[in-house]
Amino acid sequence: MSLAQSAAKGIRWNTLSMLLITMTQMIRLVVLGRILMPETFGLMAMILVVTGFAELLGQMGLSEAIIQRPDPTQMELSSLYWLNIALGGLLYVTLLLAIPLIAALYATPELEQLLPWVALAFLIAPWGVQFKALLQKRLHFKPLAIIESLAAIIGMLLAIVLAWQDYGVWSLVWGQLAQSTVMALLLVLVGWQRKMLPGFYFSYMAVKPYLSFGLYLLGSNMLNYFNARIDQLVVGALLGSQALGYYSMAFNLVLQPVSRINPVLNQVAFPVLAKVRSDKMRLKRGYFRMLDLLTSINAPILMGVAVVTPLLIPLVLGDQWLSIVPLIQVLALFSLIRSTGNAGGSLILACGRADLAFCWNLILFACIPLAIVAGGKMSGLQGVAWTLLGLQIFFLFAWYHIVVKRLLGDCFSGFIGSMSTPVIFSVAMAAAVIGMAPFLSTLPEALQLTVQVLLGAAVYVGLYLFFRKEFVKQQLQLFFNRQ
Repeated sequence: MSLAQSAAKGIRWNTLSMLLITMTQMIRLVVLGRILMPETFGLMAMILVVTGFAELLGQMGLSEAIIQRPDPTQMELSSLYWLNIALGGLLYVTLLLAIPLIAALYATPELEQLLPWVALAFLIAPWGVQFKALLQKRLHFKPLAIIESLAAIIGMLLAIVLAWQDYGVWSLVWGQLAQSTVMALLLVLVGWQRKMLPGFYFSYMAVKPYLSFGLYLLGSNMLNYFNARIDQLVVGALLGSQALGYYSMAFNLVLQPVSRINPVLNQVAFPVLAKVRSDKMRLKRGYFRMLDLLTSINAPILMGVAVVTPLLIPLVLGDQWLSIVPLIQVLALFSLIRSTGNAGGSLILACGRADLAFCWNLILFACIPLAIVAGGKMSGLQGVAWTLLGLQIFFLFAWYHIVVKRLLGDCFSGFIGSMSTPVIFSVAMAAAVIGMAPFLSTLPEALQLTVQVLLGAAVYVGLYLFFRKEFVKQQLQLFFNRQ
């Protein structure tokens, strides 16, 4: 099977997984949003900020190092596997010791009861991490899609059942733990079935070559995670759990499509681009094609969400969430610009330049925290959202000059051009929906929302079929493996 065919197959399975997981997460958000109070989501957001950061520390970039390296030996893979297990145990103990400090930082004593249970994920997840990386490296996305989808569905069902039984925030905790446990167990089973199990030995010299790449990537990921979560840290620390609950819900509703769609291509693009990194023209074409495709999907979804959210939120979540409508509209535009950077992550890793990723995130770390704190203090939640949007516009151009130009040469017109057409079509779509809104105002709200969504989809698809018919044909041929 050719590289293009393998990539197409991977995209198909990742698309199926994305659709199932996105549907699962949206159902989870909507159902739990109607059962649980905003403060509950605020507590869980505080927990996930801490545990997500600790999870990055535990992986040390070793999964990406395995994917990027051409031919890992059995000795290397075994040593890396047990290193992951040991790091997970170390993080578990470290987090337990840090719980009083974390609870004091957020001024939320409830965290002292919740975090020890959530921290169990650090003892569970490492058992399957390497098998996931190996499946990704070999472009075996079918079992990965099945595992991720099944784990998400089980976690959602348990969280909803427990929420109905008045378990409050514990329903989110146990749902998260169930998802991590199912994921790890199924990955181990697949690893055993495909003869990926490690041997019972460890060698520091075997893991040393991976640590140089992994440690740069770890530093980059830590900075990136902090930069991406500083808004939630600021909201939680300055404004409290209720404000963080509102903010977290708004951000999740906007981020769910992007966080599920982008990995469909990123998980495939990283190993594929890594195989062609020596050919700069193929690398450039692959990167621009990925940017074009990502923006073609993300732009209409996020602009559509920004336009229909005044009808969507009261219908889906209830009137208690109406205050997040302006937040969603600003964060949707922020997420659209931010999503373009995900393709760049695959490019950097494929080129083996984890050091460049580290330098970029160090620049963000120097700019973002102070700006977010200032925005939060001046204008609360809206201040944080508008600050994020302004920063992201600036960083889009800085990203090209600092990273893209360095890796691919002078290609600004191609960089901007690969994103401009989908954005223009999405603006036209949004304008059509807004223009039609006054004529629909006498209809029931549910019918208004349905008509707006169908109109927006028809306008966007129509523009693509009229002006970019060949592009659509190429993507369908690739997806269905007919070229």
